[in-house]
Amino acid sequence: MPRGGSSSVSVAGRERKDVEKNRRIRMKNLFLHLESLIIPPNHSKKGVSINDLIDHATSYIKQKQEKVEGMKKMKEKLQLCNEGSHKNIIEVRDVGSALEVVSMTNSLSLNGSSLQLLGSIINIMKEEGAEVVSASFHNVGAVTHHTVHSQAYCSRVGIETDRICERLKEL
Repeated sequence: MPRGGSSSVSVAGRERKDVEKNRRIRMKNLFLHLESLIIPPNHSKKGVSINDLIDHATSYIKQKQEKVEGMKKMKEKLQLCNEGSHKNIIEVRDVGSALEVVSMTNSLSLNGSSLQLLGSIINIMKEEGAEVVSASFHNVGAVTHHTVHSQAYCSRVGIETDRICERLKEL
């Protein structure tokens, strides 16, 4: 009887040894994979202990997390900056029979070109009875400035500044 019991113990012992051996092989492969991900290929593999590898991996992960957090903050800042810049800022100044329209827009957020926006401003002014005397635009960084000077076709009729303002705000 003792032999039958000892054979089952030896089988269980071998199974535990095999399980432990497979676990060690799997862990070794995982550490090799971790090392290939973390340590640059030109780095000497001599002298890199598992503890050093884990410490290096931990610091590497923390460094990457900090970088991701910094990038998220930068993204939020840029989104906040761009939210206000998608809208055109348009000022209309009425000087007697003359009218001056100044617009500022973020040239990066325009769907079309800045010349199309300038053309739209000029068309609206013509449709509302203004004769365009001069029009210009210039870029300063990412901001495009448009300036349009006009006067009434007929000084008796004048220009409806409020209507022009409403239509320009729709742009």
